[in-house]
Amino acid sequence: METRGSAPLDATNVRFRMRSIQAGAWLTVGTVTVFSLYAVLTWAEPHRAAMLATTLATGTLSLFLPVLPMERVIRSRWREPFFIAWSVAVIAIITVMAALDGGIDSPIPYALAIPLAFGSLSYPLWSMVLVGVLVQASAGTIIWLDTDVQPAYAYFVCSALGLTTWMCSWQARSHDRLHGELGRVSRADPLTGCLNRRGFEERLGAELSRASRSGRPLALILLDLDGFKEINDSRGHAAGDALLRWTVATIERTLRPADALGRIGGDEFAVVLPDAGRAEAVEIAERLRQVLADQSPASLGVASFPTDGTTAEQLHQQADAELYAVKRGRKGGRITGPPQELSWAAAMARAVDLRMAGQHDHSQAVGDYAVLIGERLGFDGDALGRLRLAGMLHDVGKAAVPDAILRKPGALDDDERAVIHEHPAAGAEMVARIEGLEPLAGWVRASHEHLDGSGYPDGLRGEEIPLPSRILLVADAYDAMTSDRVYRRALSHDDAVAELRRHAGTQFDADCVEHLIAALAEQQAAHARR
Repeated sequence: METRGSAPLDATNVRFRMRSIQAGAWLTVGTVTVFSLYAVLTWAEPHRAAMLATTLATGTLSLFLPVLPMERVIRSRWREPFFIAWSVAVIAIITVMAALDGGIDSPIPYALAIPLAFGSLSYPLWSMVLVGVLVQASAGTIIWLDTDVQPAYAYFVCSALGLTTWMCSWQARSHDRLHGELGRVSRADPLTGCLNRRGFEERLGAELSRASRSGRPLALILLDLDGFKEINDSRGHAAGDALLRWTVATIERTLRPADALGRIGGDEFAVVLPDAGRAEAVEIAERLRQVLADQSPASLGVASFPTDGTTAEQLHQQADAELYAVKRGRKGGRITGPPQELSWAAAMARAVDLRMAGQHDHSQAVGDYAVLIGERLGFDGDALGRLRLAGMLHDVGKAAVPDAILRKPGALDDDERAVIHEHPAAGAEMVARIEGLEPLAGWVRASHEHLDGSGYPDGLRGEEIPLPSRILLVADAYDAMTSDRVYRRALSHDDAVAELRRHAGTQFDADCVEHLIAALAEQQAAHARR
């Protein structure tokens, strides 16, 4: 099991460690005050000036702690070395002070309990044990430097510090276990015991990161129980809860040991399948459907990395699209394209989006919106896959447009506008040269044509414009209006919808406009029900 010393800290643990630093800073101030007063009160004894100087220097150095980027240190892999170094510095100063004050007979060695007490508050067990060893080494050094040590006194001091180390280590171990248990509870669904939404998203993010580094596949299954609300309404919530627990137990028996199950909504579940490709994920999804069919029928959707997306959001959208297509009794809800084509398209689209001085994945979003329209127009299977690819590639010709034009914050002049008007033709030429993407070239070329002939590059009108291109134009316009650009701020959803309707029938295909609006409303309603 991971401990606080090895695992990345979440926000709660970061705040806890920050508070421990504040407590440690005040503890340092208190220690400096006590040591300074001790030096003053015993000024007639030897080495008091050196002891006071050492104490005041320590207090001065501690003033620099608040100006350090402590949160960054705590979130990094250097947090435990930092805390250990802090403890080492405190132990070293106490050792020097004790040696100056006459050795083990001085009361100062008892201050070695201070770093032990501080360590027990927030150190992981291994750090606490190391501090204990250093404290014992410090006591041994003080005894070794003492020329007139009493063996019984030295024995008692070392034994007392040893017992204190043991107790502090026990406390640190208890803290480790408590933090681990709280972390588990905060990520677990209290009813079924599987991961909750937070825990599942963290697990999916970790698996995606691993898959990205290793190049291994990954799959996501979304599962929605059919008719669960009716069970709650007719048989009561106790029966519904029992069904949810049975569902989780049945799913977990069916999955592989490395797979992870999460409850992400009332009757919605998700499964992450490390090292599983599309075919294996579909096979597992079918097994789940079969084992649940008698008592808890479910609709399932599948998405795979990297074919269907490279982020958690993209995979969720893909699996959602397939799941809701299944719920509507349709086949082919999958939005896909051959892996090598999709990878190329994603890379090119991302490069263009970055050159347009934005972090927004415009090309990916256009592909997603185009699919929403295409589904309502009857596209499915491979047709949806091609439409999504065309959406991702609709602006790829902008790779040939100079940055000064792409990133210009003001209005374009006539010459600059002429350059922009050539980008669909340039993009179509690029797409046509890629084996397997040739059929998309015409759609990309016509993706900026308007129904009334005012578009570019060819001034096509009405039915001369391919339907996929008319879909892309509406998807492109909606995302462009609802995202920030260098020359204006984003419009709200309602304002963008009003603008689309204002130009429906002249610039935009009216059916495509209404289908996008309806699909977005349906999507918002589905999310609101979760």
